[in-house]
Amino acid sequence: MKVIDISQHNGDVDFRQVRASGVEAVMLRSSWGHFVEDLRFRENVRKCNDAGLPYGLYHYSYALNESEMMHEAEGLIALARQFSPRMPVALDMEDADGYKERNGTLYNKALNTEICRYTCQKIEEAGFYPMVYANLDWFRNKLILSQLDRYDRWLAQWNTNGPSLPCGMWQYTSNGSVPGVPGRCDLNNAYKNYPVIIGENEEGGQNIQWINPYVTVQVVRGVGSRNIYYVRNAVISGTVIAELKPGESLPVDMISAAVLSDGFKWIKVDLGQGVVGYMQVDLDYLRFLI
Repeated sequence: MKVIDISQHNGDVDFRQVRASGVEAVMLRSSWGHFVEDLRFRENVRKCNDAGLPYGLYHYSYALNESEMMHEAEGLIALARQFSPRMPVALDMEDADGYKERNGTLYNKALNTEICRYTCQKIEEAGFYPMVYANLDWFRNKLILSQLDRYDRWLAQWNTNGPSLPCGMWQYTSNGSVPGVPGRCDLNNAYKNYPVIIGENEEGGQNIQWINPYVTVQVVRGVGSRNIYYVRNAVISGTVIAELKPGESLPVDMISAAVLSDGFKWIKVDLGQGVVGYMQVDLDYLRFLI
């Protein structure tokens, strides 16, 4: 798969042009440090959704100890749960500005490895696909790879004909040119079809065919004593990301063409600001407004 990675530093990106150029997915910087959201992240998510481009997230870590590690992981997961990434959620381990070196942790392999291991574990427990981003020097000299074998590597290695380590994704240049992206951008080859893998995991292992016959869905009545209807970040067993009361409505993006394994059809709904959710279609509780 042809993949680009984008942050606020890439400016105003036209993702429709990006997709038309042959790019198949995007990794978006979601955040950095402990804890700052990328200024264009939500805008970029919305534009990727509008263009039909699968996207993933990456967080640039500044963690120097266990407390900061846990705080960053918590922030990343809380942010990711507001969206529906169909690419991995990655931890970016590098030291481009010398912060880790100045603070004495750059060569602490045990600490660096634990930051990656803990964060990826929490990402996976939250239902996302974890990945570690680093350059070849980091993977060879600043991390204990045997302790991270469970997680895919996103290897940055430029000016070479191929990756020197097995990896799920290879960033082969920072000097790429893609229509729709102002200036230079990073280019990557993904060796797994992550949207299919992640889609199968999120959607109960089912290949879902989506159609779009409706405009709006409205809650007629809620479930249980609280009288609410749930919106999740994935079908079947996703995490609750929103609650709707009777009378509230949402735009519908898609509806499954067939009943899924739980005995219901499901819909994709637009929660705004690029956030997509999923709702079980039970007509005792919902009605569609055409």
